[in-house]
Amino acid sequence: MLKVTYIEHSGFLLETESASFLFDYYKGTLPQINSQKPLLVFVSHKHGDHYNPEIFELIKEFPNIYYILSKDVPVKWQMVKYKEQEISLKEHIHIVNKNIVQEITISGHGLLSIETLRSTDTGVAFLIHDKEKTYYHAGDLNLWVWEGETKQYNNSMTSAYYRELEKLKDKKIDVAFVPLDPRQEKDAYLGIESFLEYTNSHYVFPMHFWGDFNIIDRFLTKYPEYQEKVMKIERAEQEFLLQPDL
Repeated sequence: MLKVTYIEHSGFLLETESASFLFDYYKGTLPQINSQKPLLVFVSHKHGDHYNPEIFELIKEFPNIYYILSKDVPVKWQMVKYKEQEISLKEHIHIVNKNIVQEITISGHGLLSIETLRSTDTGVAFLIHDKEKTYYHAGDLNLWVWEGETKQYNNSMTSAYYRELEKLKDKKIDVAFVPLDPRQEKDAYLGIESFLEYTNSHYVFPMHFWGDFNIIDRFLTKYPEYQEKVMKIERAEQEFLLQPDL
């Protein structure tokens, strides 16, 4: 059994029996997290709606904590700040670049394999292999085409997105977090619909929808074939209990 809590925007907490995964937290109420489990904190990039330096305060509550950060996230000052408090933040930080595979041994949990994809904006997307399960958090990897942009820009963006999506083609993903941004208006569905078409994903959580929860209903009205896969988020702090395929 897996538990997912929607926090805000692109922030989620995913809990398994033996570990907790916190993705792209920047605001909102953090759920109560079991301090007996290892906590893995992922930051896909440095944008203010995906990264809040307050995440480093969690090290005071969770001694078995791991920060997996995109290379663009500024951490040097944080290391100095916590060193002055006699806390060695550096030992808990793992910096990842785009298009890498990195294995991390998690104390009390086991081996975690992390693949990264190149974002079509800034930073990375995460594909996490955890024992028999696979989780995906897109960060800002999305098909960012816009009505007011040039044809050249939108064509280049489309090529870049599908180049990354090919790396996920037919992959079995147990839980995925994927942008669905209403600011794109008529083009808002392009990225998530292509992701659903390309991958073999069990549960897909829309994100990055700026509080417009209704966009999920609008998407499912247009694509009713994804009713069983796409999770209907209705409010912050909403919890979901999931049973992925064994």
